[in-house]
Amino acid sequence: MRHGATAWNEGGRWQGLTDNALGERGVTEARRLGARLAGLAFDRAESSDLARAVQTAELALPGRPLTLDPRLREIGFGEFEGLSVPEMAAHPAYAAWQLDPWQYAPPGGESLGEVAARMQAWATELPGGHTVAFSHSVAIRGLLSALLDWAPQPQPGYPLPFSVRLGHTSLSTLRRRGGVWTLHRLGDAAHLEPAPRADGAEGGTP
Repeated sequence: MRHGATAWNEGGRWQGLTDNALGERGVTEARRLGARLAGLAFDRAESSDLARAVQTAELALPGRPLTLDPRLREIGFGEFEGLSVPEMAAHPAYAAWQLDPWQYAPPGGESLGEVAARMQAWATELPGGHTVAFSHSVAIRGLLSALLDWAPQPQPGYPLPFSVRLGHTSLSTLRRRGGVWTLHRLGDAAHLEPAPRADGAEGGTP
């Protein structure tokens, strides 16, 4: 699951590893997610150690044990953190990064390949059973790309080569059998309906 919204998400600023807490809207989203998850049987709950993910997990699964794993963190955007898309595009390093974000990292940040590798390592080490995990938009899409062999798909006007967008507190479900992963649900945020964003966006920036 992706975390709830922060002020930076709503303001269109890319936060990466910047450790922002949930905003008022994000708290509401996490509580609505909790209502949806009520009664769900699972074996373990894990979360990124960044505040917005931890808060989402604690609001959605109150009183349940939670294991924090830094491998579930968002991508580190380095010098791009805190910037809007136009500000990012004006950065001297942006053009080089856009040549191949899977291989190249922003100054002081991570490449998509590095994020996907740590997310895949986390998933590979999971024991059997049902794990509920709270992570971040780019990290989740990096994991899906690695496990499902998704090819990069550059998007006009969007810095990341993903055709899929994930809304805040959306659920995606993967199953592993015989070492093979299959996708059963992607970006499901039905618990937030009937109040989608007026602009139809995925809910701000990563």
